[in-house]
Amino acid sequence: MSDSKNKDINDNAESENDDLSPSTHFAFDHKIFAVKGAHFKLTHDSKEAALYVNLGEMIGAIPVRSICHEFGIDKESSDAQLLETISGSLKFVKEIYPNDSIPTELLDGTASWTILESHKNVARGRITMQLVSWLAGSEEIITNSGELEAIANDPNTKDKVQSAFRDIAEKLGITKDDVIEKVDDIIRELSYIEALRDHYSKIKKIFTSVERLKVTYRRDRGMADDLSRIHALFEPVIVKFERSFDEVDAQTCEVLTILKNFDPTTDIIRKTRDDLHQRFMIWEGMLSGWKNLEPEESPVVERQLKATYRFLAQNFMQSQSWRLGNM
Repeated sequence: MSDSKNKDINDNAESENDDLSPSTHFAFDHKIFAVKGAHFKLTHDSKEAALYVNLGEMIGAIPVRSICHEFGIDKESSDAQLLETISGSLKFVKEIYPNDSIPTELLDGTASWTILESHKNVARGRITMQLVSWLAGSEEIITNSGELEAIANDPNTKDKVQSAFRDIAEKLGITKDDVIEKVDDIIRELSYIEALRDHYSKIKKIFTSVERLKVTYRRDRGMADDLSRIHALFEPVIVKFERSFDEVDAQTCEVLTILKNFDPTTDIIRKTRDDLHQRFMIWEGMLSGWKNLEPEESPVVERQLKATYRFLAQNFMQSQSWRLGNM
C-alpha cells in the first residue's frame, strides 16, 4: 500500500474520531488511551475497573481510580469525566475500548443490548391478556411464552383490546391514543424482562440437571458429596432469580395501575432489567459448557460439574460455605 493511501486512511480515522463526542462515546484525548490494544475491564480478583495496556510481553492493569494521578490528567478534563463513568459502564458490557459508545443505560435509561421479536410477542401477549381480562373484570397473570404469543396473535382479541383502550382512556381522562402509546412503551420495556426470563431458563436447566445428577450418582459417595456442595451453592442463586422475576411480575400485573403510575413503573422495570442483566453476564461461559450436555453419568459431565463448582464458589460463595469443603 502506498504512503499516500496510508495517509488518507489515517486522516479518515482521525476525522471519524474527531466527530465522536465525549457525551456519547469514550472519546479520550490522552495518548495513554491510544496505546494499541488498550481497553478497560474489571480485574479478575477484586472486580475493580482497570485500564489494560500491553507492556512488551506483559499486560499491565492500571486501576481507573489512579489513572488521573499517574498520567497527570486534569480532574476537570473530559478524560477525567469519562473515567468516572467507566465503572458504571462495565456493569453493562464486559470490555470498553477507546471510542466505544457509552452504554445507553447511562445516557437515557434504554437497554444497549438487543432482543428477539419473540420476546416482544411474549410481552405483547402478556399485556394483551391483562387488557382483555381487565375488561372482563379480573386480570390474570400468565408467564408461559407459548400461551402469551398465541394470545398476542389471536385476531379474536383485537376488538376486545380496542374496547379496553377506550374504557381505560375514559377512566384515566386521557385519549385512546395516549393509552395506546403508553401500552406500547410498557410492552417494549417488558420485552427485555421476557428476554431475561428466557435466558434464565437456561440457568434453571443447569440447576435441574444438577438435581437429576444427584439421583444418578446417589451410590457414588464422592460424586454425591460434590453434587450436594454444588446444589447448596446453586439453590440460593435460583431463589434470588425467581424472587426478582416474581417481584417485577407483581409490579406489572395490573394494567390500570401501570398506566396510572407509568414513570415509576418504567423505572422499576428498568432497574430490574439492569440488575438481572448484570447478574447474567458472568454466566456466559457456564452456559456454553453445559450446552448439549445430557444429565447422565460420563467423564465429560463430571468435568463440567467440577467447573460448575469452581464457578459457583468463586461468584456465589456464602458466608457459611466454608463447611462445604473443596472439590
